[in-house]
Amino acid sequence: MTIKLYELLGDEDRRYSQFSWRAKMALKHKGLDFEEIPLLLTDKESIAFANSTSVPVMVDGEWIETDSWDIATYLEEAYPDAPTLFGGPIGTGVTRVINSWCDRAVNVALGPLIARDVLDAAHPDDREYFRESMEKLYKKTLEEVQEGREDRVKVLYRTLDPIRTTFRKGQDFIGGDAPGYADYVVFSQFQWARITSPFKLLDADDPVYAWRERMLDLYDGFARNTVAYDVAS
Repeated sequence: MTIKLYELLGDEDRRYSQFSWRAKMALKHKGLDFEEIPLLLTDKESIAFANSTSVPVMVDGEWIETDSWDIATYLEEAYPDAPTLFGGPIGTGVTRVINSWCDRAVNVALGPLIARDVLDAAHPDDREYFRESMEKLYKKTLEEVQEGREDRVKVLYRTLDPIRTTFRKGQDFIGGDAPGYADYVVFSQFQWARITSPFKLLDADDPVYAWRERMLDLYDGFARNTVAYDVAS
């Protein structure tokens, strides 16, 4: 039975959920076939069976997972003969740190830079809900959140220094010589931005940009071959 993965549907078929991209890249890493099921942000009924109100939701036979980290750890345990996502218990622990750093530092630096653009990338039927919920979170309008981003992008640049330094020392991926789930977590941020915003986040001579290009080329260009802006972001 093919694995099913529920994800967000944006305007013009943009698949813009960063957390769903983490799950999709993990599934590709494991070499597993899966069906992508897009739904609207406001469509809570379609995933009510999973007791969830947000994506990703993964269904593997009778097994259901509703969190990107839990999906990855499930895949690691359920398919041990497929390529490892973590590289063992120590790798799992280190990857959890990367996951937290990404959610609490990279996302915090990147999100406000594209907040208003994401509104336009959302499906038209979701935009009112998206604006209301995000402005409640930020406590200001999306236009105000995104204002002055040309200067604030420097914060993102500094936030990425830990992986930039690693790449400058000749390491191709966060996971080492080959990608692992740590790469997919951080990559999901840039894939989210690439799909939703034309704003340039990275210069072409940045080692992080080169890494992002390597990530886009994985699995026959799976992540590259989606509706997105053609920018160095």
